[in-house]
Amino acid sequence: MTKQSKKSIFIRKPKSIILLSGGLDSTISATIAKKKTKPIFALTFDYGQRSAKMEILAAEKICRALKIKHKLVKISFFDEFNKLVMLRAEKKVSAKKFKTLKDVWIPNRNGLFINIAACYAEYYGADLIVTGFNREEAQEFPDNTPQFVEAINTSLRYSTRKKVTVMSYVEKLSKREIYKIGLQYDAPLKNIYSCYLGGKTMCGECASCQRLKNLGIL
Repeated sequence: MTKQSKKSIFIRKPKSIILLSGGLDSTISATIAKKKTKPIFALTFDYGQRSAKMEILAAEKICRALKIKHKLVKISFFDEFNKLVMLRAEKKVSAKKFKTLKDVWIPNRNGLFINIAACYAEYYGADLIVTGFNREEAQEFPDNTPQFVEAINTSLRYSTRKKVTVMSYVEKLSKREIYKIGLQYDAPLKNIYSCYLGGKTMCGECASCQRLKNLGIL
């Protein structure tokens, strides 16, 4: 092996597929991924959530700002889960309905998203699936934890020949730390959308909006 070929191995950026909801965490993780990887595209999921339309619009704007290709994946079978408040877009609810983990929990959502992304990653030759998992939400959501990432990476070693890996560039950070690093990376924060109700403007009252308010974004 020549010196030149050895050098090229060490400087090669991994190829990535980014999971992008249009919210703060995934946007900043995507911004860092743009610098440190070669994104093939970002995936946004429409699973019938109240905020689907606004999340998709936000993700499209963020991808344009970052010059990343965008792909939308629709998951239709979630329509069956009509008892979940997060999915009943036709029924108006108060922001108070979205205060606890039980209110916003979608069964196996992150596990499903990652496995769908792994199909794309295997087909298109990506090394990484980049998420917005972070330290703060790991305290509430079991499918945001390092243990979950470790477990699903173990699974992907068997279900993908390329041994695709899940990671987050903000995994160890709090929301405030994520916001600060987003400013450092000049992330397109003006385009984010992070409201459970899904209105044209963020409600400012649901738990997700409250987190943004605490950072002074809303």
